[in-house]
Amino acid sequence: MKKIVLLLLSFFMLMSASSAFGQSSQDDIDPSNREFQEWAKSLSEFVKDVRFNEKDIQDFINLWDDFSAFGDNQDSDDEEEYVDFNSILNDSAYRSWTKSKGLDSYEWLKKSMRITAVMMRTQLEENMSGGQFDMKEQLVELEKMREQMGEEMYLQMKEALEAGAAAMQGLDNSYKELPVPTASEKILLVKYNNQLMNME
Repeated sequence: MKKIVLLLLSFFMLMSASSAFGQSSQDDIDPSNREFQEWAKSLSEFVKDVRFNEKDIQDFINLWDDFSAFGDNQDSDDEEEYVDFNSILNDSAYRSWTKSKGLDSYEWLKKSMRITAVMMRTQLEENMSGGQFDMKEQLVELEKMREQMGEEMYLQMKEALEAGAAAMQGLDNSYKELPVPTASEKILLVKYNNQLMNME
């Protein structure tokens, strides 16, 4: 299974980095945003009837290394960009693993995916509200350096920043499809933040 903690942030950085080198455009970003938005909708639907408690989040942290290893041996060409829930549930190795741990394979996956989803939403909300991705301000600063850097470099940088701004706008619309954590889940995310953020 592909490692998915902070997938949204990774998605944004990939879009921004690729556009900065002229490898991406609005035509590339829009389909990526739409693809993520559809996945976020399916994820929200998948976890809508579960909530996690402290034991769930402790188990998630303690068993993460084993859990995230599913699919590591899969060929890169076959690896899904986003987690395919049905594929995991149909994986006999995954079912055997959950059974050996005394877990219900269906419930464990749903709760694990809910923890991951609300983590992604919470982290993105914090970063966006903190103004870390103010592309308009960067465009103003770029305009001030136009003569100094030369027209060709200026146009390249301007295109990259505009693509990044478009990616962020699309991401802002898409991540809101992710589930909203309950009050008790928010408390647990804060309590276990360091351990969750240090998982690989």
